[in-house]
Order: sequence, then C-alpha cells, then structure tokens
Amino acid sequence: RLKESSCPSLTRYFRLLFFYVPVKRSCAPPSTPQGHQHPSPAAGDPPPRAQVGDPSVAGLEGSTNDISRYLGLLDPWYERNVLGLMNLPMDVLCQSAKAEAEPQEDAPEQLPILADMILYYCRFAARPLLLQLYQTQLTFIGGEKRTEVFIHSLELGHSAATRAIKASGPGSKRLGIDGDREAIPLTLQIAYSKTAASGRSHWNDVEKVCTSINLSKACRRHEELASKTECLNLTMTEVVKRQNSKSKKSFNQQISVSQIKVDKAQIIGVQSSFAVCLDQDEQKILQSVTRCEISVCYKPRDSAPLAPRGSPEPPPDPSGFHSLLCLPIATFSGALP
Repeated sequence: RLKESSCPSLTRYFRLLFFYVPVKRSCAPPSTPQGHQHPSPAAGDPPPRAQVGDPSVAGLEGSTNDISRYLGLLDPWYERNVLGLMNLPMDVLCQSAKAEAEPQEDAPEQLPILADMILYYCRFAARPLLLQLYQTQLTFIGGEKRTEVFIHSLELGHSAATRAIKASGPGSKRLGIDGDREAIPLTLQIAYSKTAASGRSHWNDVEKVCTSINLSKACRRHEELASKTECLNLTMTEVVKRQNSKSKKSFNQQISVSQIKVDKAQIIGVQSSFAVCLDQDEQKILQSVTRCEISVCYKPRDSAPLAPRGSPEPPPDPSGFHSLLCLPIATFSGALP
C-alpha cells in the first residue's frame, strides 16, 4: 500500500484473496530453498523417504506450520479440513481422490487427495480472518536499511543461521549443523517494552551474550484468544558460562533460556552481525544484520486503496483495532465469537 500510494496497482482495482496452505517436509534436505507457503509435491513426484506424520521428522526439522496452528485455533474448520492433512502419510495424500474401475483414455486426470482438498479450501473458505502483521526494520553492515513484515515469528542468530544451512540442500551435510552448545555466542544490546495492562510502555535495556533470540506470537491456546493486547514472546538463549580451551574445541558450558512478553523490541549486535529469519521461511533469511527493530504494523495514513467506480464505500470498522494493519487470510468460519 505504501508503494501504491504514488503508483496505482493491483489493490486499487482488484479484490485480492489470501489462502494459507501448510507444508511439512521430510528429513531429507530440499535441493532448493523452500518456504512454508510453497505448493506441496504433485501427484507425479516420488514420495520422500519419511512420511508426513512421522513424529521423528518433526523433531529433526522443527515446526514450520506455527501460522497454520494459529489459524486452527481461530477456525476449527480450517484445523480439520486443512491442517488435518498433515497427519496423513504422504502415500495417502498422493493417491487419486476418486478411483475409477476402468479409466478411459479421454477422461481427465484425477487429482490426488492433497490437491483435491486444497481446491476445496480455495473454493469454500470465504470468511476472511484478520491476522495482525508485525514489522521489522533491519540495518545491515553497510548501513543499508530495509523494512520487512512477518505474521507469526522472527528468528535471530543461531536458529536463523541453522535454518539457512538446512536450506542449502546437499551442502548442509558438508557444513554441518551444531546445536546451541557449540554455537558461537553473540554480544547483543537488547531493549524491549514489556506489555502492561495500562498500555504504558516500560522499556528495559540489557546487554546479553546469546546464541539465539526468537520472537513469536504469545497466543498459543484457545483461552488466550480473548485478549485484546497484541504481544510477542521474546525468548533469549543466553550463554551463562563458556568453556575456552586451547587443546579442546570451545563450547557453551551453561545455557539459560528466558521468556518475556513484549510489544516492541530492539536488538543491536555489539561489533558483530547476525542472521534474521521471518516466519520460519528459508527464502526470508537475511544475513549480515547489525540492528533489528520489531514493532506492530499500522495502516498507512495516505495510502488507502481506491474503490472502483460505482461500488459502495465499505462501512467503518467498528472494532478498536481499525488502525492496526492486518492480513486477511481466507478461512471457513472466520474467527470464533
């Protein structure tokens, strides 16, 4: 919308619909970087070595469907009809949705179950669900600044670098993936604003030696959906004690993990840079970042989309969050009352 304030484009003349299809991969690293919103394997593709619902795979790869789980909390239909596909084995998902006793030569090719369910989702999910967007302003080593948005999570440091290594395909075996115990710690200046019921900002400024800092939406259970306060969980993986030895490889001897609910945060590398990953998407990993500022997205003031001629003006938003910028994801029943 900011870019289209000076140049008319799609959102001024078309009504865009957004759908979110979860993807769960096998333990084998992909040959090309693949984000969570990319299409799933087609019917003709060979099934991977591990099944989709294999719990050991989830432990190795880590979750890449936190956004889908959040949508499932808000819309039970989405959880059953879309997210529920992730519990099925890959060979079942690739089977034809409608089997024919005697296939005809001129008959159209039958869609696999996965493609048929995605088509069902895109046809019948007509209720938009507003997801609050967050923005991060990144400063790179050369001084260049860039603003990005994310829906659910931001990974910073070792966890983002590990995700980048996994996305490198066959090269990930050569590079190796170390845990937090063998990660190189970063000295970071962390300033954050704690969430308060009164709405006042109380800033805290600390300097920590960390391997990773992750921010994600604080709402994880259905009971927490009633809260009107947008906030993030800031998780710091802090190195309390590090073993340095000339004869042995240095490692983090003692690690502490702490979690704080914040609404804004600012992270600066002290004579060091770090990697940043947005929404667990390997195609949204940014390297050589020295400063990262995270805050809630607000609607641009002078960039409201123009409605086509003859169309009635949309009614004003009765909720108290009319100034927040939200992404409308199509679901079946919308948000629960």
